[in-house]
Amino acid sequence: MSCKLVFCILLLLSVLTLAYGGDTNILVNPGFESGTECWFDRTCAIEVATKPVYSGRGSGKALQRLANWQGIKQSVFGKMIAGVPYKVSGWVRLDNAKNDVIKISFEQQDDSGTQYIGVAQAAVNDSEWVQLSGEFTLEVEGTLSVLDVYFEGPEPGVNFYVDDVVVFGPEVDAPEVIPPEPKGKGKIDATIHHQKIEGFGASGAYYISNLANHHEKSELCDLLFKGLGLDIFRISNHYEMNSDDFNATIDIARRGEAALGRDLKILMSSWSPPSYLKSNENTIGGTLKQKDGKFMYTEFAEWWAKSLAAYANAGLKVDYISIQNELDYEAPWNSCQFSPTEDSESNLAAYDIAFETVWQKLHDEMGPDMPKMLVPESSGLGNSRAYIENINDLSHFYGFAHHLYDCSGCGIAPDRFIPRMISYRELAAEFGGKPIFQTEFEENPGLWADAINTALVIHNSLTVEKISAYLYWDLFWEPGTGLISMNDVYTYTIKPTYYTFKQYSGFIHSGWQRVEASAENTGLRISAYIGPNYKKMTVVILNTTEDIDISLELLIKGFSLSEGELYRSSHTENCVRVGSYNGKVPLRLPASSVTTLLLSAGKP
Repeated sequence: MSCKLVFCILLLLSVLTLAYGGDTNILVNPGFESGTECWFDRTCAIEVATKPVYSGRGSGKALQRLANWQGIKQSVFGKMIAGVPYKVSGWVRLDNAKNDVIKISFEQQDDSGTQYIGVAQAAVNDSEWVQLSGEFTLEVEGTLSVLDVYFEGPEPGVNFYVDDVVVFGPEVDAPEVIPPEPKGKGKIDATIHHQKIEGFGASGAYYISNLANHHEKSELCDLLFKGLGLDIFRISNHYEMNSDDFNATIDIARRGEAALGRDLKILMSSWSPPSYLKSNENTIGGTLKQKDGKFMYTEFAEWWAKSLAAYANAGLKVDYISIQNELDYEAPWNSCQFSPTEDSESNLAAYDIAFETVWQKLHDEMGPDMPKMLVPESSGLGNSRAYIENINDLSHFYGFAHHLYDCSGCGIAPDRFIPRMISYRELAAEFGGKPIFQTEFEENPGLWADAINTALVIHNSLTVEKISAYLYWDLFWEPGTGLISMNDVYTYTIKPTYYTFKQYSGFIHSGWQRVEASAENTGLRISAYIGPNYKKMTVVILNTTEDIDISLELLIKGFSLSEGELYRSSHTENCVRVGSYNGKVPLRLPASSVTTLLLSAGKP
């Protein structure tokens, strides 16, 4: 049974309970009896253990932890009533350490930012179960977008168990839901224009040498670039970091352009500058180093200038740069934190100074040929304002960039992104209305449910946030993830999400423009895009229902339809051509599917 279905059932039960004034445990699968259903990791690994258990058949186990805050979480977003105290408890136990501390905390994100609120902690051991208990009251400022309960605390490398977790109190009433119908009407108005598209892309920041050394790399590059119709290739700045990956990046980018038969725009992000520029002399963690009491902004800018020159000399022109990937996040991999401005409390280098120093250096050396700069490429939608509002000159950056990792569980419930997307759209408008780039996100690409959810995330990003570019995270990866997984040096596996991503990337390109589209059916999501010469239009329609095939009558205004082709991805179809379309008969849209119409005009 899916987490979504379990949640709906429990939500119905809780509403019935509320009608009689009762409280309930608002968590789903609190004792891990249904595996890890509805539980998620905080950047570590989680699994179900059959022993030890406090009760029942299983317990949750957190492992492969690289930081104290990593552990097990569950979203309670939309399930708690503000101002009401909830009793919180859980049984915990260590695995591979004699003694340590475990905590229960809440992560809350609203218009005030991100808060980490501790509610209970205790000393624990590896020989007995210990109960943590406390109380939490939700207080919200503005719009709430994330609310997780999670377990954290032990030293890095220490595994721990969790069982029988309780968040006890009243659960909010379920919102009224208008059920989808088997028939519907849709409208497209090509005379109403929205944002211009920069393109669709994905990252080749890691495992780039694996692809360069793969025996089927020519075939893979055709699938990855030509097959997906990519416009943007996001790479890591490997200059002075890893010469093999530097050379492999050049090789794969060239092969990508050859496969496409056209230019491929390059977005370069820095995960970390070289260790000689780091405060901890390590590419993992830390911030910029200080020299004579001042952060090494000038040296950082010089490294960027030399990097771009080195890539250019090797034949790769960089179109966009982000000077730091996820600058707001202390990651256990290559990373470098920046604060919005210099402050003694954080002791971090300042993004506003670093950005301006890099801009001045590149402007002085490259003039109009310098790449377009994006800001701030934060880890999520919620931590950008302070970085943006402190930029010295708004004309120095081309667009906004962010990831989507600050909304726990939103990958399996993409509409939960919507409030934060609206806020980010308003933020971008406030600071110049420049293009918005979503530069990194993924859910598990190997399941159809995640593939259809990715399509919904893309839809919401394009229509609600009004982004101009959508980049998936791992274009290729080692076994298990990536749009294409490289199983070994001889074989590979194409994941279901490859095909739903292609429903957009293969038919919408740089220079196209989104136009007005809507559907009168709650089971459908529709968006439309027109080509630069008005001779082509692409329409993408999602049937988000699990078991209702929908017949759609589509009315198109401002575009003289001549002919069209239909492409579809579903449980059984992988972005295949399924027929033609002339606008005279309704469209049949199978349950849980993505359909793309590629339309041609008779008259411009």
